[in-house]
Amino acid sequence: MKTNNTRKRTALLMTFMLTRLEPAQCFHATNTATRPSRTTASYFRESDESESAAASYFAFLADTLTPQQLPAWLAIPQSHLAEANMKALQSEMRESSYFTETESRKLMLAIEDAAAGDRSKVAGAAEFCLLLQETVEIGFNALVAACYHYCSCVTARKRVSGWYLDDSHEHLHSYGAHVMKISEDTDRLKRLEMVAATVTSSEPADRVRPDSKDAENLRKLLLSETHDWRALAIRSGACLYRLRGILKSSVEGERRTREAARTAREALSIYAPLSSRLGLHKLKNELEGDAFRILYPRQFAAVNSLAHETIGGDNDVGQNMKQLLAEVQQEMTTMLENDEEFSKLVENFSVTARVKEPFSMWKKMLRDGYKHVLQVPDALALRIIVDAKKLTPDEPAEVTRARDRALCYYAERLCAARWKPAPDNPRFKDYIKSPKRNGYQSLHYTAHTEFRGQMWSLEIQVRSGEMHKVAEFGLASHWDYKIAKGPESSSDVSVEITGNYFKNVKQWHWEQHGGSVKVDASPASSVPVTMSDIWQSRRRVDRIRERTAKLEPYLQAMTAAQENLAREQVFVFFGSKLMALPAGSCVLDAVRSVNPARVQEDDLVLNGSSTSLTHLLSNGDVLSVVQEARV
Repeated sequence: MKTNNTRKRTALLMTFMLTRLEPAQCFHATNTATRPSRTTASYFRESDESESAAASYFAFLADTLTPQQLPAWLAIPQSHLAEANMKALQSEMRESSYFTETESRKLMLAIEDAAAGDRSKVAGAAEFCLLLQETVEIGFNALVAACYHYCSCVTARKRVSGWYLDDSHEHLHSYGAHVMKISEDTDRLKRLEMVAATVTSSEPADRVRPDSKDAENLRKLLLSETHDWRALAIRSGACLYRLRGILKSSVEGERRTREAARTAREALSIYAPLSSRLGLHKLKNELEGDAFRILYPRQFAAVNSLAHETIGGDNDVGQNMKQLLAEVQQEMTTMLENDEEFSKLVENFSVTARVKEPFSMWKKMLRDGYKHVLQVPDALALRIIVDAKKLTPDEPAEVTRARDRALCYYAERLCAARWKPAPDNPRFKDYIKSPKRNGYQSLHYTAHTEFRGQMWSLEIQVRSGEMHKVAEFGLASHWDYKIAKGPESSSDVSVEITGNYFKNVKQWHWEQHGGSVKVDASPASSVPVTMSDIWQSRRRVDRIRERTAKLEPYLQAMTAAQENLAREQVFVFFGSKLMALPAGSCVLDAVRSVNPARVQEDDLVLNGSSTSLTHLLSNGDVLSVVQEARV
């Protein structure tokens, strides 16, 4: 059992991670009973709270303590990959149409500066930026912040304990205020993660971490404390980077480490849901897929082998699925376009198709007892989204919505006539007439169709554009809804869409990509302007506008969720837990929720300082009881 002094010192270290108080300040804020030993104390003086004292203390730690073993994702030798990774990143930036040549060159210089001559860091930072560009498509400012953040995290992991995150990059400010803000936000989220990891590390070794409640609270805390969505995207991308490193370093048949299992669980329960809420579906799928491989390798191999099983001809199941969907999607689109009644009443419509991801497929097979992917009724799905015409300019919105609903039923009838409902279980679901409790509305049914001598199941969904917006961005996709369990979590939650509809979001996205269309006139840009440059600029603007339009509703929903969380809850580290308390709670409320025994104010430390029982709590506060309660 830890001594009182050790428990108090642990609380102070957690506070330092979160608040960046210098250790001297943390220790000075407490009574002398918690002062370090005689040897360590020579680096602290109660009257000296300067930065030099903190620097001396960290130098002392580096000289006297053993550096921790690097995790799997950082232990892989990669210095020799520095040039190749930089070239791959440049190539991706060039092909994406998001970046100018000047921005590409500047990012390469930023990576070199952040790495400070360490070729391993150059290779890793370039690989991390490439991962973000492939899965998130963030802009130049965010990539610069990401490369500096990566190098800071590597440096921290190589230190004695990994909890000192150095964010004092000398040249980072030269990239502008936006880069600095993203960097500061990302570092703050990282510190919250570090505190959470430290808190739960005191739990019994046989306990599965994070449990569902810890994960839920950490998701909400990270969301609440995100000032810039790109910071949350970078931290979610960092989780994928860790997963890929674990897979690279793993040996077949070798038992996974506890750290690998925890990283994979965090991916499934924290970062994949957050990525989904940001509309970063590719990142979400990658996180789930890699975590699935790490946590359940046999099940992953089984699902993968079934998907690659050959059925009729040379194509495997996975290839047949994609080809079948492509054919049905094209035929369905043509059928709707050619229907006279439908065309008269519809303003626009779309038909999308998807194959269920391996992790979701396995969960469905496990839950419903299916033995093969072909038995999963919604392994393949198509979705029709319709928007009805207004027949007159002043037509009431409710009349148009009624026409939306009528078009949904009409489109479903057309589909059912061509793709017959499954004879054994058509699974007709009318969520338009009877919406789900979370507001979800859509028509579903399972169809059967023959393809290359094999019968296949297809789930066909039909909804209006307004219904789709609610399903994807509003209440139906409330960021905790799909992963919540039990009756308490499924209760109706009102997500109010507020009026600040991205006055700020458009500014965010345009700033991250360099603002308006213009030729970079900085010294680094010495290439003469040509017609090709102008065409590339226009293409770039089109891509940015398309990306902005796609992200806006997701970020709007995120903002609404943040405002609701601020009104309803506050998240506090206490003991070995991250607690969710009602907004407006004080220290006494936290103490009573964990320990009904009487606790005196002298026993409590909040963020490294003494506190009162009536002190109001804020998100991320670190509260500790440093002595046994006196009854």
